[in-house]
Parts: sequence; C-alpha cells; structure tokens
Amino acid sequence: MKRPAQITLHSTAHYFLEGLNELGIEYLFCNLGTDHAPLIEAMARWRSEGLAHAKTVICPHENVAVHMAAGYAIATGRGQGVLVHVDAGTANAAMALHNLYRARIPVLLMAGKSPHTLHGELPGSRDTYVHFVQEPFDQASLVRPYVKWEYTLPTGVVAKEALRRAHTLMQSDPKGPVYLMLPRETLAESWDASAVRSYPEQRFGPVAAGAADTAVIAALAERLLAARDPVLVTSYCGRNPASVALLDELAHFAGIRVYEFNPLHLSLPHDSPCFAGFMPDASVAKADCGMLVDVDVPWIPRDMPDNPDAWWAHIDVDAVKRGFPMWGFPSNLRMEGDSRVILAQLLEALRARATPEFTAKARSRVEALEVAHQQRAQN
Repeated sequence: MKRPAQITLHSTAHYFLEGLNELGIEYLFCNLGTDHAPLIEAMARWRSEGLAHAKTVICPHENVAVHMAAGYAIATGRGQGVLVHVDAGTANAAMALHNLYRARIPVLLMAGKSPHTLHGELPGSRDTYVHFVQEPFDQASLVRPYVKWEYTLPTGVVAKEALRRAHTLMQSDPKGPVYLMLPRETLAESWDASAVRSYPEQRFGPVAAGAADTAVIAALAERLLAARDPVLVTSYCGRNPASVALLDELAHFAGIRVYEFNPLHLSLPHDSPCFAGFMPDASVAKADCGMLVDVDVPWIPRDMPDNPDAWWAHIDVDAVKRGFPMWGFPSNLRMEGDSRVILAQLLEALRARATPEFTAKARSRVEALEVAHQQRAQN
C-alpha cells in the first residue's frame, strides 16, 4: 500500500526567507512595524533551529537604511534588501530611492501593506489602529518614479518567483531599485513545501551590458583618427574601477581632452594630463569630434553655444535615458553597453588603424594638455 506524500506546511514568510537566501541577499536593513510580524516570527524560529538567514540591521530611519544598502551595493556590486513599514516607511525611503535610481544602484525595497481583512477572516487580519490609517489608495505611487519595477505579492505560492523577478530586474543593466509590497495576510499563509518552487539564477538571472557592434566601433575609430580636437565628457564611467586606467590609456593614445561633469565616480586620475577639469563648455564649443561616455547631463544647453559642426558618439549603459522625460543632447552614434568593454574595443581598433602621423598629432595634443594641466594646478 502506498503511503500518502508527507505534507510539510510553512508560512509564506518562511519561504520568503528561503527565497532571499537563494538570491544571495546577505543583509536586510530594517525599520520594522506590525506588518512584518510573520517575518519576525519566521526569523525567530529559524534562529532557534540554527538556520541562517539574511542578517538584519536595524536602522533608525528609512533614509539611513536605503543608503546603507546603497553603500554595500557600490562596494560589492550586489544589491541588498531594505525592509520598511507600510506607506510611512515607503514615504521616508522615497528620497533615498531618488538618489539610487539616478545613480543606477540596485536595492530591493520591501514594505508591508496594511492587512486587507477587518474581522479576523484570515491570519494576519487587522488588529490595531494603524492598520486603518496606514492604508493609502496607491502605496506604490510614493516611489513609482524611482523604481524599475513594483509588485504586490499576491500569494505565498509565488514568493520565490516574485523575489527572483525583483532581483533579476534590479541587477540587470542599467541597475536600479525595485519595490515589493507584502500584505500581512499573504505572509501569514501556510503552504506545503511542494507548492513553492525555486527559481535559480542560472535559468532566471540578470542581463549584463556588453560590447558594441564592430562596425560601429570602426566608424567611431575613423572619426577619432581624423579628429583635430577631440573631447570626452563623462560622469560615471568609473562606476567600474577597471575603466579608470583604461580611459586614461585611451585618452593618452588618441590625445583626447576629458572632462568630468557633475561626476558620480572618479573616472580619470586627476593628475593625468588628459584630465581637463569639470566644465567642458569652452572645449565643446570648438570640438570637431566628441564622446559622451556614461553621462546623464554633459553640460547645460542654455549656457552652451550650439556647435553643429561637431560629431558626437554616445557610449552609455543607458544611452537613451529612459528615465528622463526630456533629454536633448546630440548623438550621431549611440552605443548602449558596458563602457569598459566598449572603450577597450575602441582602443584596440585605434591601435590597429593608427598611422605614424596620427600618433604624432595625438602626442602633440597630450603635450599641450600637459601644459594646460600644469597651469591650472599653479592657479
């Protein structure tokens, strides 16, 4: 006689902690509330059983929590979790999310939602005053302009699938914050382990920016080979530390004047002769060939005379600026991808095509940039 399959019931909160482990989330930066009771209970049970879950870091304010997660992501490249309290915590996190969204830093913001049952119909039903006053009509609207994705967990059956979807989107280029809302009744549901699937990164993982088409690289290389006064403007090319030395090598080889306008990262050593400062206006006005590399705002158009003769290429992890309603900067050639990879492609193409005449002219430009660099240092 066949034995019936063994049923192992756990709460959605239990599977949620499992899902966070499967994502590799190491830290939860938290400002907790009554909406998190099932998660706190699951954490306590796990600890009593000697099971490891993401470490909780209690933060006095949601702004602190989100920025701590941001710092960890900047240092490691791995987005972490932030757990906040319903609409109030979400509102407190909004300004930090603005920073992360514009800086393309991954973080998984999670907030509870006030229970939707009033009379004890389900585990997790409303049992306190704040469950009534902390339920807006559209909680996600508080952060919608500053997230790549938002979702309300409808059932524990898809807890791990929703977490994987959130993680894949936040870690895919261009990276950024995502927002997941967790109703208390959903967290308190019980499900058999066989009902809750895992979604491994090998099959459901993020997408990384890559290289540019070789024909496009060749077209840009030919423009630089013919340029008399090339200029490059960046803001966050240095988000990958390996790009810093590469950009300096490219600038030296091709004699390119480089500016950091409103920099988010150090993109070029400031003692490099090719580093021309932070205000590109004068050079942009007379350049014949320009490159925008990982930059959101290369200059202020109102303050810049138009230079219709300049030819521009744009290399960026977000070349079309999807999050900007208006973005009016010139680009004859756009390449969306990993700037470190694309700059390496470009340097290789230039080396393969460089003539002695080009090398001499580029060296002469670098010597002139060195003189200008020394003069700025003296002043």
